[in-house]
Amino acid sequence: MQLSLAQRIHQSNKPFVLFHTYDASKAALEQAISEKKSMDLDISVDDSGNPYLGHSLEFYKKSGEKQPENMPFWEAIELVSNANIPVIVDCKDKRAWNLTEEVVGKIGAHRCLVHIYASELKFDYNLYDHDYESEWVAIENLKKLKEKFPSVTTTTSAKYLPSDFLESEKYEEVLERIRAVLKENNVDTLCLNVPDKTMSDKV
Repeated sequence: MQLSLAQRIHQSNKPFVLFHTYDASKAALEQAISEKKSMDLDISVDDSGNPYLGHSLEFYKKSGEKQPENMPFWEAIELVSNANIPVIVDCKDKRAWNLTEEVVGKIGAHRCLVHIYASELKFDYNLYDHDYESEWVAIENLKKLKEKFPSVTTTTSAKYLPSDFLESEKYEEVLERIRAVLKENNVDTLCLNVPDKTMSDKV
């Protein structure tokens, strides 16, 4: 069996950075490929069920952000499939989850890191005045995906955590709950989404 992306990174014992971007234009994809970098593909569907690269339609409507002009979905998948770079497959719309398996199979599971916002790791500490219901996916989908593709790397986000989550020890119970959910669903990595103001480059 091929080693997963997570296993190869771990074995390399070197720092790494995965490219995070909203830009999935042809120029961005070709640059990532030519420079042998990773690529980030956000996956959603429109109201007719047609796939596109980007956040959910609900996200653009509520956030007011402009939807980027990205490559046509399957053309982009074909382009990265013929390359040899790591790919973040980020399901941004639960209606698009059924496409994820096909995308992973086409690109190659050992090259993919699949991300979702897991419903089970949605917290509510009144930090935000809105939510994007379309983006929440049940975490068991990651478990099922890994059962079919053992060499895929899975990751999820714990979102709407308390603003002092990284600064206080009083959330040990919350942290244990997160660990239990990850272990039960065989998830490889986790992103702790906290407000930007809690993060600092200072040592």
